Amino acid sequence: MTRQPAALRTFEDAVAVITGGASGIGKALAEALAERGCEVIVADLQVELAEETVGALRARGARATASHLDVTDFSEVSRLVRETVGRCGRLDYMFNNAGIGILGEVRDHTIADWYRIIDVNLRGVVNGVEAAYRVMLAQGFGHIVNTASIQGLVPTPLMASYGVTKHAVVALSSSLRIEAAPAGIRVSVICPGVIRTPLLQGRYDQRVWK
Repeated sequence: MTRQPAALRTFEDAVAVITGGASGIGKALAEALAERGCEVIVADLQVELAEETVGALRARGARATASHLDVTDFSEVSRLVRETVGRCGRLDYMFNNAGIGILGEVRDHTIADWYRIIDVNLRGVVNGVEAAYRVMLAQGFGHIVNTASIQGLVPTPLMASYGVTKHAVVALSSSLRIEAAPAGIRVSVICPGVIRTPLLQGRYDQRVWK
């Protein structure tokens, strides 16, 4: 019998890594994918919250794993991807979703504010892309999904630093989508508007994970 070539699994038995997966958009992704038969790896800096999310998924019969992850550390992101592929034999989806928000006028930003939001929102996505894309090229399939924002399309006052990072994520995703297509790899970018997630629950200067 001729073996079928390896290919992306849409839902059933697919494997998905979701950064920032403990709450908000990431949690919703984990729930929706798990419900459709995916094995989900819920990766988050808030590991206790990630474990709660995974516990609820497992209680419904889903295959889910929690993992502590700092997306600004490439070695951690790379380790998670390698471990996932080693255990599951494949990586169908990489959702680069973790992010923070800083709201306020540019004159009130410190250089530390700029570095922090760039590190999480842009460098975190780059780390996820770099770690997953190599694996997907080798296996010949995969889908990278990056979470940007409507702020990555339409600039808004008081959100300059956030918008800078989200514009960059849109640019990265759009360019990589063209490059990756001949290799059988899909790339998408999500640009949601205002959604009621933990990102909206802080003070104006509070840094909150999605």
